[in-house]
Amino acid sequence: MNLQESINNLYKVFSIYKIDGKIKERSCECCVPRFNIDGLFTKSLKELSEDELGFYIRKAITTIGNVNDYKHFLPRILELTLDYDVLTDFHDFEKLNYSNWKSWNENEIEAISSFLELLLIHHLNHLEYVDLIFVINLSIKYLGEVKTLNIWKQNLTENHLHFFIDYKLSFSDTLFLDFKQTTFDKWISSDFILKKLEDLFLKTKDKLEANRISITYTMLENER
Repeated sequence: MNLQESINNLYKVFSIYKIDGKIKERSCECCVPRFNIDGLFTKSLKELSEDELGFYIRKAITTIGNVNDYKHFLPRILELTLDYDVLTDFHDFEKLNYSNWKSWNENEIEAISSFLELLLIHHLNHLEYVDLIFVINLSIKYLGEVKTLNIWKQNLTENHLHFFIDYKLSFSDTLFLDFKQTTFDKWISSDFILKKLEDLFLKTKDKLEANRISITYTMLENER
């Protein structure tokens, strides 16, 4: 299954959840301006934009509607996480764990998990490494450390190796990854990563960058 097929499957699985104007009765009258609710009904689900759903992403369940309402909008919300700005909102204002999504119907859990795996692969191959933190943290939150690391290993790029180098040489004390630091440090000092760094060193013609790779390699090897 590719990413688009996974998105189509989300729409199919969650199509049983309908929405109507009664969502206002399931929302906080004091907190939710009427126009913010009405905007959710102006278009079909697939046509709702980031701007139109942004307020809802931040307020869903806790302020606007209930879990079934959220399930109605979830396919479009997840589809929009292909955009980095929506991804960060989805991470920061998390609702899946809040609504105990792993207790949902099995086909719903599978549809979400499959999408999140493919979303991680997509962003690993498209985001600049300085933006990787959000997608990695999101994956840890929903898929766990082991699965996240396995997917990352299978989709490792030179871009990620430069991320590891900067991590060790510049910001290892300030990196906001949700991995336990010992787990992450152990992983990037594995034989697999060290071999990738060695290959990168051999092909690098820039002497300064080669020196940075060498220092990083030595640091990781000494920490094993």
